Amino acid sequence: MKKLSIIITILMVMASCVTTKEARLSRIELRKEKKLTEQAVVRQAVESKRFIIKLSRLYFTYGGIVDLLPRANYIIIDGEKAVINAAYLGRQFDIRPIAGIDVFGKSMNYELTNNLSRGRYEIKMKVRNGGSNTFDVYLTISNNGYCSASVNSLKINNVTYSGYLVPIQDRTEIPLQKGNAI
Repeated sequence: MKKLSIIITILMVMASCVTTKEARLSRIELRKEKKLTEQAVVRQAVESKRFIIKLSRLYFTYGGIVDLLPRANYIIIDGEKAVINAAYLGRQFDIRPIAGIDVFGKSMNYELTNNLSRGRYEIKMKVRNGGSNTFDVYLTISNNGYCSASVNSLKINNVTYSGYLVPIQDRTEIPLQKGNAI
């Protein structure tokens, strides 16, 4: 009787170990699939030039970090349109004090370099705001969506940010119906 209970206990332990191993393998496969889909979404957003970079940190030139609010500090690239709204702390070359970068303009000279061996995308572009204001923007985006951004202009010193990429979804227009829907 004692041997029978030992054998049953051993079989139960082995069965539980096998199910734990199978569950662990399925979780690993799910993580891999999720990672691959995230990488595909990032690749599609970068190649189609439709993404938002939410800036979460500002790095000073001589050291130091400032945490930013991502919903108030961002870079939007939507085709030829570009919007930069970011805090700025640093040296400035203008009479009036500059506390932030607020640009709504056009992206020009958009150069995308895909570095698959390192798993990142490098983007160089100029953003022109109306008249003579031109900003040089350098973006480095990893496959998982982490981003490093650098903005430079004649009136400000080079400033570096870090954040994450959010793709812009395609809008599907809902047709308007005539009359009242009841």
